[in-house]
Amino acid sequence: MVDFTPVAVLVSLALDLGLNSLAEPIIAHIGIVILVTCLQVAMPLCTLCFIFVMMMRTALLQSGNFGALSSKFRSLTIMTPLRLVLLIAIKAYRIGEFSNNRPWALVWELEGYLPLFILEKIVMVFFYLSCYHTLLALGDPALYNQRAAPVQREPPNFLAPISHRQFRSVPEIIRGKSTADELNTAVRHLNELVIEKYQLMRTETTELHMLRVSEDALQLRKGWEAQEGPETLDVDCFTDSDLKLFPELAGQQGSDLLQVLKHLNMVSTLKTTRQYTLYSNSARGGEVQAWARQEALSLREATRAKGKGGGKPDTPGGRRMY
Repeated sequence: MVDFTPVAVLVSLALDLGLNSLAEPIIAHIGIVILVTCLQVAMPLCTLCFIFVMMMRTALLQSGNFGALSSKFRSLTIMTPLRLVLLIAIKAYRIGEFSNNRPWALVWELEGYLPLFILEKIVMVFFYLSCYHTLLALGDPALYNQRAAPVQREPPNFLAPISHRQFRSVPEIIRGKSTADELNTAVRHLNELVIEKYQLMRTETTELHMLRVSEDALQLRKGWEAQEGPETLDVDCFTDSDLKLFPELAGQQGSDLLQVLKHLNMVSTLKTTRQYTLYSNSARGGEVQAWARQEALSLREATRAKGKGGGKPDTPGGRRMY
């Protein structure tokens, strides 16, 4: 099946050449000329039907974007009408002369017949080359609708847990009295903090009011928005002052966690000001932000669906928003 496409085109070209050229000496009778003409017209039409069936699966044809489809396969769009017009023209010319009882040998002496015959053969070769290139181009996966990936309902982790090997590599003077389990508990709380942060920031204000989010949370949102800049574009981040928002991170445990994360290069300094230091995970991008945007869209749809009922829409993912 892998070689079917080029083989089919080459076989069609060989048959077309044979019906045109090799059979020339025996088609001096009008009946044979009409039969061969019908076969020659049917062959490119069958090739085009085969190509059209393959195109039916492309996104361009399914969306009805025929202009873009014609532009994508421009050579076939141009060569197809030329091929059919010249084929029908030369056969009609020959049938007309044979119907007037002109001998086959004298047809070649007619003015304009030989150039028309040569032109038709050249166009025929280019037509099948266009078919060949079109069939190869139809193997591009980008032309087809890809199955959408399932929507991620669970938020991605901003930080991965600290392994025992990583924990042992941190000097005791840096990690303090914290154990590996305590630090990983702090990591989970930090992940929750980053998730809550971007849920608040990426959700529309009107939806936040409908969810009855507290004024303190809205003030936090304004402060986080003020921290955004070119360096935070599509980069998940937090500040040292954000640790105070979670009781579990406000004390020594949060301070020890930050020191350990910096020592293990799990977080890096993104920006430093007089008020705060902005940290990011250098190994990650904006995965939490992307998830929060998707959740915000889901919340908007849920809000519209429940708008008439007057009910309070559920928080996306079943998570709180302060």
